[in-house]
Amino acid sequence: MKNKKNGFTLIELLAVIIVLAIIALIATPIIFNVIENAKIKSLENSCYGVIDAVRTNYSEN
Repeated sequence: MKNKKNGFTLIELLAVIIVLAIIALIATPIIFNVIENAKIKSLENSCYGVIDAVRTNYSEN
């Protein structure tokens, strides 16, 4: 009877961890850039809302 062990070797696990770390290093700046751009766009839209409200108030008075 053969005694076959199932599982991954340490080298395989380290390779997967290294690949995931590389992906995380590449993705992190991209994600933060997207978040920053969304914040800027939201602030820009809020400013336009304030400008429109001031114009409406000014034109009514």
